[in-house]
Amino acid sequence: MAFRLPARKAPLVAGAAALVAAGVIFVPNWASAGAPDGKSSGAAALSCWAVKQDYPKSTTGLYWLKTPRMSSAQQFYCDMTTDGGGWILVGRGRENWNFHYAGQSSASNVRNTPTGTGAFSPATVPGDTINGLFNGGSIDEVRLHRAKNAEGTSWQDVSLKYKDLADWSWTFDGGLPLSSASFDGTTYDGGYTDAIKKSDFLHPYNGLSTVKAQADSWKKGFAYTTSISGASTSSSSYLWKATSSGLPTPFTQVWIRPKITTSTGGPAPATPKLLSGKTSPSPWGVTGVVSGLSGENHIEVHALGVVGSTLYVGGEFKYVQKGANPAAGDKVQQSYLAAFDTSTGEWKTGFRPKLDGEVWAIKGTSDKLFVSGDFTNVNGVANTSGLAALDLKTGAPLSTWKSSLIRGGKDANGNPNIPRGRAMDIQDGWLYIGGTFDHIKGGTTISKSPFWVGGAARVKVTDGTPDTTWNPFFDAGVYSLDASSQGDRVYFGGRMQHMGKQKEVSLKDFAIVSTAAPGGHISGLGDTKWIPSTDDPSKPYRNTILEVGDRVWMGGSEHDLQVYDRDFDKKIGGNLARSGGDFQSSVEINGVLYAGSHGFDFDYTDGWTYPDPKTGGYSNVHRLNMVGAWDAKTGKYLPDWNPSFSSRAGNGVWALVKDNNGCMWAGGDLSQGSWTGSGYQWLGGFGRFCP
Repeated sequence: MAFRLPARKAPLVAGAAALVAAGVIFVPNWASAGAPDGKSSGAAALSCWAVKQDYPKSTTGLYWLKTPRMSSAQQFYCDMTTDGGGWILVGRGRENWNFHYAGQSSASNVRNTPTGTGAFSPATVPGDTINGLFNGGSIDEVRLHRAKNAEGTSWQDVSLKYKDLADWSWTFDGGLPLSSASFDGTTYDGGYTDAIKKSDFLHPYNGLSTVKAQADSWKKGFAYTTSISGASTSSSSYLWKATSSGLPTPFTQVWIRPKITTSTGGPAPATPKLLSGKTSPSPWGVTGVVSGLSGENHIEVHALGVVGSTLYVGGEFKYVQKGANPAAGDKVQQSYLAAFDTSTGEWKTGFRPKLDGEVWAIKGTSDKLFVSGDFTNVNGVANTSGLAALDLKTGAPLSTWKSSLIRGGKDANGNPNIPRGRAMDIQDGWLYIGGTFDHIKGGTTISKSPFWVGGAARVKVTDGTPDTTWNPFFDAGVYSLDASSQGDRVYFGGRMQHMGKQKEVSLKDFAIVSTAAPGGHISGLGDTKWIPSTDDPSKPYRNTILEVGDRVWMGGSEHDLQVYDRDFDKKIGGNLARSGGDFQSSVEINGVLYAGSHGFDFDYTDGWTYPDPKTGGYSNVHRLNMVGAWDAKTGKYLPDWNPSFSSRAGNGVWALVKDNNGCMWAGGDLSQGSWTGSGYQWLGGFGRFCP
């Protein structure tokens, strides 16, 4: 290993060199220079490596450390012997590692019980702390110290050298990219931390598996990849094995060695404040699916909207329900659209509209609630097909506002096609609407011939009159849209391949459209040049779009979330989710972009190739559970956000919205919230996360 002297000792070394040249033997006494020895918080050292360089006789044990990136000194267990010493223990355990960025158990358990049977239950240091130990530098190497037998008397050292890892990740099971892996000195180029299979008859220990498997009782660890004798389920065995077909999983220590010897830099850059990852209690929810069908088009919640202190919930749910086991009168049929109090979560019983189809989008003003979807009417009122404006308190259609979507042709069963309004936004007095429809009528032109459109239109917020001078005209369905707060453009996403009645403009499922008549494509931008995650032209539709300042976020199929500058001249960042993973919704809160998906395992930073992110490469991997968090400006993934909630059927989160209390509501087919100490919270289709 390279030996680098601290900069502060340069004059001392120069003086020593001069004395040696004069024939005088000089032995430097680092202690006389007052270098921190790490023996107390007041003498916290920059690293275990620095202590070893300053005090070569330092022995393995506890040391206080503090870098400029760390807010306070902390105590760590240091190995001062292996390969020159200077190693910091950041994790240890046998089976059942969770690999969460926030850590597992506690840092005190890591340092105070570094080994032995009492250390079999995994404990890890939080990722933020580890990044602080590297003082903002890249993560170069991790050393795994693994037991090779049941008695814990024989050990293996595994050196994992990362490939350009800028920040720490505990997500070994996601496959962190490596430049090399070394097993007791035998080195192999490349590889990933999820699985390294180099074992053979002569080298049975040269393998690593960190992924969960049924044969291992779904318990993760740093397992060997071939059978090793002596493994068992014994509570005292250093080599654990769940079943006869499971992998032997050894007690393992995880070590890092930041070679920080000079105090440079300052505190970690400020990051946006995150919401709590725990769901806040909400007594009511929605349950059942009216059609009884399954799949992502038939779930409880597809839309959320907030006006004042009211949360409006739309989807294909059948009932409004209080708790998992409702009492008499606490499970009421109120299909497709319902309202709840944003503070108490109580159902607002006065809001009782009757629809005959699913709600896909909700937007509101101070005096109107706009809903769009697959319905043909609201309360039996004419001219409320696919789009309606409702009274905020009762849900009744407003007599002063009329607009209706139309879709020609018939379905496979010979029935008239039902139009779908799927996305809406409001800007400068206009309600923008996107979906699957070919005509629209409303307002002062309600009695005239419907206006011919192609999946997109805008109507007056005041009365629903369509703007017949503005007509982008897409050739396929619109799934998402966002009208810029700057008033000059609207972003559209979906399955569109062309724009204009004569297909004058070629598209790739995304378009930036001028708000000025006639609603043409804004030329000179890079929106037609974005790179999908798959070469299959039927796959890369856009489910969610959101402009935040001078950034535009877009996501969808297959499994990607990307961020560009406003004109799409530059890609700021990209992400790929696995397993599952299409991104379906997004919202910005306090500088954080939250995006919902049906991804339940990993987010691959800078990943862009589906189905295998390893094909195109990526820079890091972090855990993702349906909703991820990113710095809305920089595009940096924020792994501290790790929400605790579950999906009923794996369809994930389809709607996100901020309420008047600063909380975020998430909707989809959610069924379970966070642990309360005695059980998991019940969720009925939606839940909330608060500051």
